[in-house]
Amino acid sequence: MIALDLQDALATRLKTLIEGWNLPAKGGGVKPVRVFKQFLPLPGATQEEGPEGPIIFDNALAYGEEDLERNFPCLLLKVDEVEDGAEDPPCRISARILAGVYDDSSDCQGYRDGMNLMEAVRLDLLQGRFLEMKFRLVPPLKWYVFDEQPWPVFFAGMDTKWETGRPAERIDWKGGDYRNGYYKG
Repeated sequence: MIALDLQDALATRLKTLIEGWNLPAKGGGVKPVRVFKQFLPLPGATQEEGPEGPIIFDNALAYGEEDLERNFPCLLLKVDEVEDGAEDPPCRISARILAGVYDDSSDCQGYRDGMNLMEAVRLDLLQGRFLEMKFRLVPPLKWYVFDEQPWPVFFAGMDTKWETGRPAERIDWKGGDYRNGYYKG
């Protein structure tokens, strides 16, 4: 659950950061950058906004043009792993942030929008390294542009590590029952 708490806190922070950002979209216009957690919606899926966020309905199996129109530009937040060290440091969570942007122009300069998104995220995270006073960003922070770009979509990525507390070890000196964290001897 702690990894999901980080992902939710990061999504909230990035939604606030990119509020008002509009980037090129399929069809020649611009649209707001969206934030997705862990995966893009299923190919061919339709979405409706519900009280807790998007509700996704699967309508097809193949990724198509409508998915390019619906999903990009976006930030995708992926929690990769959680690691507890033997002694120190506390719990570390690896999270990857991906920027996906759309640009069908022949000059292939869409990567620049992805770089701008990554730089905005980088500056924001380094200026305020704490999320909800539960998670602390641990440098180094690394972002990059992928060598191969699946035109007309361009991607950039950022690898982050976050520290948070870990549960204290429970020592059963009396051989009692500690279910739910309470001693029942």
